[in-house]
Amino acid sequence: MKNLMTDWQTVIFRNYGMVPDEALAKVLGTDVQTVRRNAEKLGLKHRNCNADWVKKGFVTIFRNNWDLLPEEEIRTLLGVNGREYASLLEEYDFLSVKLGKKPETAKPVYKPLTAEEETRTARAKASAEKFPAPEARPFDFYAGSPSAWYEPPAESDIADRFVSSYSARYSGALLDGELSDYSPEYLQRLAATGVNGIWLQETLRNLAEFPFDPQYSPDWQIRIANLRKLTERCARFGLGVYLYLNEPRALPASFFEKYPELRGQKPDSVNYCLCTSAPQVQKYLYDAVRSIAERVPLLKGVMTITMSENATHCYSNRWNGVAADYTDCPRCSKRAPEEVAAEVNNIFCRALRDAGGRTKLIANLWGWAEFMGWSEEHILRGVELLDKDVEVLCVSEFSKHFERGGVKSQVIDYSISVVGPSDITVKLLEYAKKLGHRTWAKIQANNSWECSAVPYIPAFDLMLEHISNLKKLGVTGLMMGWSLGGYPGGALPLCCMACGRGEPDTERWYREVYGPQSGAARSAVRAISEAFREFPFSIESLYLGGQTLGCGNMWSLQPSGRWSTMVCYTFDDYASYTPPYGPDVYISQLRLLAEKWKKGLALLEEESGNALFEELKRCAEAAYIHFRSAGLLAEFSVLKEDVTENREKLIACAEEEMSLTKRLYGLLCKDAKIGFEMTNHYYYTPELLIEKVLNLTYILDELKK
Repeated sequence: MKNLMTDWQTVIFRNYGMVPDEALAKVLGTDVQTVRRNAEKLGLKHRNCNADWVKKGFVTIFRNNWDLLPEEEIRTLLGVNGREYASLLEEYDFLSVKLGKKPETAKPVYKPLTAEEETRTARAKASAEKFPAPEARPFDFYAGSPSAWYEPPAESDIADRFVSSYSARYSGALLDGELSDYSPEYLQRLAATGVNGIWLQETLRNLAEFPFDPQYSPDWQIRIANLRKLTERCARFGLGVYLYLNEPRALPASFFEKYPELRGQKPDSVNYCLCTSAPQVQKYLYDAVRSIAERVPLLKGVMTITMSENATHCYSNRWNGVAADYTDCPRCSKRAPEEVAAEVNNIFCRALRDAGGRTKLIANLWGWAEFMGWSEEHILRGVELLDKDVEVLCVSEFSKHFERGGVKSQVIDYSISVVGPSDITVKLLEYAKKLGHRTWAKIQANNSWECSAVPYIPAFDLMLEHISNLKKLGVTGLMMGWSLGGYPGGALPLCCMACGRGEPDTERWYREVYGPQSGAARSAVRAISEAFREFPFSIESLYLGGQTLGCGNMWSLQPSGRWSTMVCYTFDDYASYTPPYGPDVYISQLRLLAEKWKKGLALLEEESGNALFEELKRCAEAAYIHFRSAGLLAEFSVLKEDVTENREKLIACAEEEMSLTKRLYGLLCKDAKIGFEMTNHYYYTPELLIEKVLNLTYILDELKK
């Protein structure tokens, strides 16, 4: 995307202080002194490298350089070899999918600036130097942040409530003997919200030796020992640990040359499923899960997903879009999909029971759904086949029907703006309860992919409404979010109080949390909750829309020719993220949301209060900026198809986006939580937002010629 800098200057601007100067010099074919001198020419003051970026923010480095540098140069910045680089892309929460196909990029090499480039550089420097230095240090999430206020209810209808960590690595945390991702400080803060559990994911081969070929389970002893240590640490704070398993994972064809009798469905060009109808595989699953439970006696629960994007059993996905009851596995093709999926859960349940029965098995029915080709009859039959000790969890808002802007649609999941439960969830949970199963629901508290760049969306009323609806169903456990939503504050204490018997005393909660400003906070949250009901929700807008990066999305006056990617880049690809609304309704809904949201913001801006009140203001404003920026990006992308006709409107869009970007910069500089999500790290940095200003400056120059 065009700005006032050359490509090699952009490399410096996006990476200075995040990676060693030596790595930048190597990438640009120059020396450290030249890098530092040119950083200063761009208005970047000298700084030491913050090693946390490579350790805790490598996704940001990937994202900032994906369309700027060749792969070899990105590896140099990250300090990884080819195998480690490939592993991050393929194993770190679908990172390769998020980034999309790697664009062809030439290696930017330092060369002296021309006179015209010097003029542009001076202009870029003048712009950059207008921005104040950040007060907040990246990843320092709790500096000066007071703990949440929570009063346990006398009795709880929903007794178990777990979340994911706000800031732990999605994978690899169990290789750290210090368990620094789960610090006592964080766990104490989390427990203070009323949450009593935390979940993390790991693969079975990483926690128990793979008996067929131990090379597939390196370091499993380290991980299982640290998992035990984690459960013991969490127990000191009244927190149980839940392990998410999505098993058994597929293996390369080379493995099955020795074990052809274990080979099942072929999900892609290089792998095969381990067939769970094979007795040897069933024994492996049983032994591995039992060994985990025996080695980690404080493990609170194991949560499974048996239909998913990952290839596990031979019916675990719709292969190449074929019907759900298709597999080319000779064993499983004689069985029903729901029989195979239920059997995996039952094997795990039996293993946990035989290990002493202290660890519960929770079957998350995500994917037992129409989009996987399952009919309602398939799902009900699957529930019937589950061991009675299996506890049943449903995504509460799954398949919830709603209408916005005159357009009818339905939810898959990750919704706060559309309040559950859905009709199918009610039916399944009631049926499971009738059969004797304990029931759970998964919701989104604090935030969702609707706006993941803030620690919480201040639409608390919608979350309370959702929990109230679930209590009427007799749900006794709550998964309060997927990989996001675990910030130890925001809505969590209020939601946990709402899990008590009867209605929560919300007025008291607002008084205890926000003090003299409780009235303003309550009124603002009410307005914001109503505004959020206007969000143009769809799986397309959720994953591909501009609200994810907000002002971190670079703009272009010319067609980019790029496709939007999952919770990452949006570009000008509005055809991908506006269905089913169409661009006009999508843009109008985001405009309506922003207009209503501003009423809540105005109530907050009129007041100053304690640290929690100021945090609420920042989250409300940052979320507003992300939603408004998403609407402006879509509008700009449509308008630029006829620049001559729409020049003045395009200028207005760019100028408003410029203002929003500067506001977001100010919020990021004050609060290290703004722009961060645990699987995506920082969506933007202060320097990237300054670059966006330079990007918009370039666009406005072109439009005003």
